[in-house]
Amino acid sequence: MTVGFNLGVIMKNLILGICLLAVTSCGHMGETKKAEYTEGATLWVQNAAEFRALSYQAFNSARLYLDRALLTKKNRKKPAVVVDIDETVLDNSPYQAVNILKNRSFDRKYWDEWIQLAQAKAIPGAIDFLNYSHKKGVEVIYISNRKIKGLDATYKNLLNLGFPVKRQNIFLRTTTSNKEERRQNVLKKYDIVLLAGDTLADFSEVFNEKGTNDRNILVDKMRDDFGKKFIMLPNPMYGDWEGAMYNYEFSTSTEKKKKLRKGHLYPHN
Repeated sequence: MTVGFNLGVIMKNLILGICLLAVTSCGHMGETKKAEYTEGATLWVQNAAEFRALSYQAFNSARLYLDRALLTKKNRKKPAVVVDIDETVLDNSPYQAVNILKNRSFDRKYWDEWIQLAQAKAIPGAIDFLNYSHKKGVEVIYISNRKIKGLDATYKNLLNLGFPVKRQNIFLRTTTSNKEERRQNVLKKYDIVLLAGDTLADFSEVFNEKGTNDRNILVDKMRDDFGKKFIMLPNPMYGDWEGAMYNYEFSTSTEKKKKLRKGHLYPHN
């Protein structure tokens, strides 16, 4: 009787302990896996041949359109191509991978440290296209929302990879993430014949801080420009498409962001 009672108590306490451990572990895992949702996207960028194919396709289209534009357009000023940097000509997926493995979300400190390393590789097709543009007498302009303090490291990274780059042709962010003012400054001296980017705001300010539905409507209206004047690069890891789901409130908690993302899933009936 006593043995049975003690055994029962022991088993009860053991089961209780296992349950508490499981609950604690699950809570801990849910709290710390801040970047886990980007794992599939980062794996795709780093491993999928389809990512490389889409990148080559984008720059092949860019070359075709550039040739046509140079033949048909009467440029009053020297022609220029304007490109974004991150996920357009430079691949930052290693930074994303570190975030996933270390269970951390975007942090400006670590992003700045990654930029200073100047170790980003080139997006497939980017170097060839921009060198082709340069040889055609087209000015190559880089407009990025990297902060201005990263200018030297960014210039070094691009130069070391073999991009045609002039330090004065890199326009980084100073006071605003809106790129329109920088594009207008470029237009004072050059005719922009083509823009390449991985987010819609790289092409026009009409896309700035628009919601998901409005972004889709605008793309439909401007569909004839894509693959021509607007060259879109694939980036499923991050961007304004994600910010639109959070109403661009990136400081929103991890749990709330998770809930908002799930709210943008549309299952069948």
